[in-house]
This record gives sequence, C-alpha cells and structure tokens, in this order.
Amino acid sequence: MLTLVEPFYYYVLSSLMGLFGIHLIIRKGILASKFLGISLSLYAFRIITSYFTTGGRLLEFPELALIQSPSHFLFGPIHFLFVYYILKPQKTFSKFFWLLFIPFGLHLAEMLPFYFGPVEAKLQEIQLIMTHKSLVNYPSHVNHLPTLLLSILKVVSTLGYSILSLGFILFFIKKYTKVTYQKNKWLLNWLLLEGSFGLLSAIFSACYVAGIIGFNNLIFSYTDLLMLMASFINLMVILLKPSLLDGTVFQSLVNRLHEEKRQGNPGENEALLAKYETLARKLEEYFLTKKPFLDSQLRQENVADQLGVSSRELSRIMQYMYQLSYPDFVNSWRINYIVEQINHDQKWRGHSQELLAEMSGFGTRQGLHNAISKLHGMTPASFFEQRTTS
Repeated sequence: MLTLVEPFYYYVLSSLMGLFGIHLIIRKGILASKFLGISLSLYAFRIITSYFTTGGRLLEFPELALIQSPSHFLFGPIHFLFVYYILKPQKTFSKFFWLLFIPFGLHLAEMLPFYFGPVEAKLQEIQLIMTHKSLVNYPSHVNHLPTLLLSILKVVSTLGYSILSLGFILFFIKKYTKVTYQKNKWLLNWLLLEGSFGLLSAIFSACYVAGIIGFNNLIFSYTDLLMLMASFINLMVILLKPSLLDGTVFQSLVNRLHEEKRQGNPGENEALLAKYETLARKLEEYFLTKKPFLDSQLRQENVADQLGVSSRELSRIMQYMYQLSYPDFVNSWRINYIVEQINHDQKWRGHSQELLAEMSGFGTRQGLHNAISKLHGMTPASFFEQRTTS
C-alpha cells in the first residue's frame, strides 16, 4: 500500500500544491490569496524536501540537510495572515506584521553558514541525526539552542498561531450579524474546518515532540498525511469553489469610520452616539437585504421612515458614522455594488457604463461619472479597472 501512497504524496500532491500556490501568488486578487499561495508553496516545499530525508536518502543528498528547519517558523504567521486578510479583504498589509517573521529571520541567519558550508560539516550533522534517529532531538553542532528546545519553539509557534487563527474566526462569527454569517457561510465553514484540522495537526506535532506518540520522521508515515490535512482541504476548496478566495462579503458595502476618527457634536453624549451605532447597523442591513439604492428615485425621507428617525437625524448618523452626506452614502453603495457584481458575475464585465448606471440606481451615465469623480477622483473606467479582480 505504501508503494502506491508515497509517489502520490511526494510527486502528485506536492506538484498540485506548488502549481496552485504559484498561481495564487501571481494572480490578481485580494491579499489573502497571496498568503494562501505562499502557504501552499511552503507545504509543497515541505513535501518535496521530506522525500530527501526519508527512506535513508539523507546521506545521498547532504546538500539538503536541515533545509526545512527555518520554514517551520513561517507556517504559523503565513496561515494567520491568510485568515486575517480573507476575513478583512479591505485591509492593506500592515508593517506591524513584519514582526511576525522575526523568528524565521533569526533562525535562517543562524543556518546560512551551515547551508553554504562544506559538505563534511553536513555529513557530520547527518551522522548525528541517523544515530539518534530523529530530527527533533539530537546533539546538533549547528544550532545555538539545543535541538529539542528549538523543536519545542517551532511547535509552540505553530500551535499558537493555529489557536490564534481559529479564535479570530470564532470572534468574527460572534461579532457580526446573522445576515453577514449567511452571506459568508461557505467561507466561514471552510475556515472553521481548515482551522480545526490545522489545530489538530499542531497538537499531533506537539505530542510527537513531547514523546507522547511514537513517530519516526526519517521514515514515511501516514502521520505525515494527517499533519498536512489542513493544506489538503485548502487545495480541494480552491479546485471546487475558487470564488471563496474573493474574501468575506460584509454586511455593508460602505465602511464605517474607525471610532477614533468619528467626531461627535456638542451635546451628543455616549448614549446618543451608541444609538447612532445601532441605527447604522440597522441601516446597513436594510441596504444589504432590500437594496433600496437600486431605485434611482430613492428619497432620504423614505430611508428615514424605515429607520424610524427624522431626515435630519439620518443625515447626522451618516455624517458621524461614515462622514458622508446622504447622496454620497447612497452613491457609495451603488458604486461598490457595481464592483461586487463585476467581480462575481461575468456578464457585468461586458456592460456599457450606461447599462451599469441604470442597473445600479444611478439612472444615467453622467450620474455614475459624477459620483465616482467626486468620491474617488477618477473616471469610471480607471476606477473599475483598479477594483476588478481577474
């Protein structure tokens, strides 16, 4: 049986992961797809290089000794960033996240002299590995830290990021409304399943390093397959439902201002500002579920009636929560609706600007042009070219 599984594992799976990983990295799309591409490429690298450390092949290819070691500090951060940016697709990359890669950078810097050093040093290290029959606990001459401690740090990193990623998914589900969950049910269920298997894989790794389960990582084992189950799930999802990589569809097509950027007027106490927050959620659900903005004759009084507030209070809510006037708020929904439809429905890509304006509630091409020019400072053609995914 193993003779059938091993070639499939080492050649077919690694090739699929590597190819799809490269495809996701270079394709036009949200940041999350790039991190998923990096993740799949890392797992492909892990599978391919593990071939040279199993079955007694380590002595035949001493140049690849310990080649995987630094990458173990990459799996956790890359997976967390994939989860973060697929749930927050509107976010740009934060410089703060570079700090997550410090352990990888330090360990790689430690290993570079060994990688570019003489073959004799590699053979000496391999002999120690073969003698102790382990890559996680032997008296290494390369690392500054004891190998077992280094292995524990790798496991803690992977386990910690697995818990953090799963916790972030659960926080997202708890934070947003039922409407948001329904619109993202496939995506969230995928992330929960993938995150659960990722956590299980990390637990298995921790149990192996702790000596709770027996597993010789110099010999092929089905435990290898189990530890990579999360990446297999990702690969199947990409093949069967690639649209999930577009990220979450939020309850609003217009982003609220961050709390620190909102400015209350004199006399507006915390209770009143909290009321604005509640009414804004109600407003967003109304726009999302009923899509009143598709009516070119939508009046402010009609929207205010739906919320049970006056037109003046509605204007204040929009100014405080979004820093938009009523016309700009409605037009923002219309513009983002067009972007969403173009990215999810191939037919919309062939529509003229006149038809896009008519189908989104602008009514006229001039109305569409004026709105995009005012809100984004460019022509509709340039705007949609930037916002449209391939």
